[in-house]
Amino acid sequence: MPRRRKVAGHSFFAILSQMLAKALDWMFPSKCALCGIVGCPSICDACRDGFRRLDRSINLATTPLDYRVAIFHHELRAAQAVRRLKYSRVTSLASPLADFVKGAYDELGLDEVDAVVPVPIHWTRRTLRGFNQSELLSRALPAEKVHPELLLRTRRTRPQVGLDRSKRQINLLGAFRASDQVAGRSILLVDDVTTSGFT
Repeated sequence: MPRRRKVAGHSFFAILSQMLAKALDWMFPSKCALCGIVGCPSICDACRDGFRRLDRSINLATTPLDYRVAIFHHELRAAQAVRRLKYSRVTSLASPLADFVKGAYDELGLDEVDAVVPVPIHWTRRTLRGFNQSELLSRALPAEKVHPELLLRTRRTRPQVGLDRSKRQINLLGAFRASDQVAGRSILLVDDVTTSGFT
C-alpha cells in the first residue's frame, strides 16, 4: 500500500508540473527573439531564412591564423542575432546560434582539432554582461574539447567596431596570453564575429 501511494503521489505531482508548464506557456508564450512573432522558437523559420550563408569551405586567411571560417555574412538577421545576444543579453539566442556553430564544426570535419577555445573577454566586460558570448556559442561542441582556460584576456580593449585594419591590430596587441599547453597543438578559436582575424 505505501508503494501505491508513492506512485499515485508521483503521478499527481507529474500532472501538476505539466499543468503548471502549460499555464506558464500560455501566460508567457515562446516567441522569436528577432522578429517577436509568438508561438515560435527563439529563431523562427522566416528569420532563419534571413541568415545569408557564406561558402562553408575553409579558406586560408592572410592573418596570424592558419584558417578562418565564417558561417554567415554579418548582416541582416545574423548581425541582429549577434547584437541581441551580446548587447541586449537575449540568451535564448545562444542555443540556436550554438547549433549553427556545431553544424559547421561537423560539416567541415573540425573535430580533428586538439582543443576548442572560446575567445575570452575581459573580466570587467564579463561581469557587466553576465557571460562570454563565445563560450555560449561553443556549448554545443564536444565538452571534452572545449578549454577556455587555454587563452586568457590580459587587458581590456576598445570595441573593434569602427576601427580600421591597422587600428584593430594595435588595439589587440598584448591583450591575450596563451597557456603553455597550446604549444604544438591545433586550436579552434570560437568568436562571435570575424573581420580582420587579429583576435
